[in-house]
Amino acid sequence: MTPLLSPRLVGAIAAHPLVEVELDSQGHPLAATAIARIERTPAHVWSVVSDLERHARFIPMIHRTRREGQRVHVDLRFKIALFTAKFSAEGLITSEEGRWIDVAYVAGEPRDLAIRFEVEGVDEGRATVLATRVGFDPFSLGWMVSFFLKHHPEIRFGVVSGSALTLLDAIRRAM
Repeated sequence: MTPLLSPRLVGAIAAHPLVEVELDSQGHPLAATAIARIERTPAHVWSVVSDLERHARFIPMIHRTRREGQRVHVDLRFKIALFTAKFSAEGLITSEEGRWIDVAYVAGEPRDLAIRFEVEGVDEGRATVLATRVGFDPFSLGWMVSFFLKHHPEIRFGVVSGSALTLLDAIRRAM
């Protein structure tokens, strides 16, 4: 996978997040990347990012994570009015210690779930630029979501970009 953080981009990032949405050949959103500067050392940020089992404590919608070697099982819960929708997905973990961690879809829902975190030190290691990338098939989240997205296709952009921003914000708050 091409790195999310290029040297030029890292130098331009401020504390306010930037978001890039990746589109498929029909112009529909596939994934989104959110990037922001965090005033913590890369080691501190990495300790939070890489502890996948701890993510359920501070990332909305994640109910539980269980890591078994290079696999992670994620239980998700989405509250919709009076109802709670539950989903579970399994992913394969790859990483470069202290730099990036990638979770690639193996099974479950949401289908095609892909999550990536990248950590890059700036200001001689006094701060960090963090990138979070999220992609998944929102139509795999049940008939209600599919119905809503079919009638409101503009929301698809918000689903992937909101997911990437939520991960980024949750990591920042967990510091």
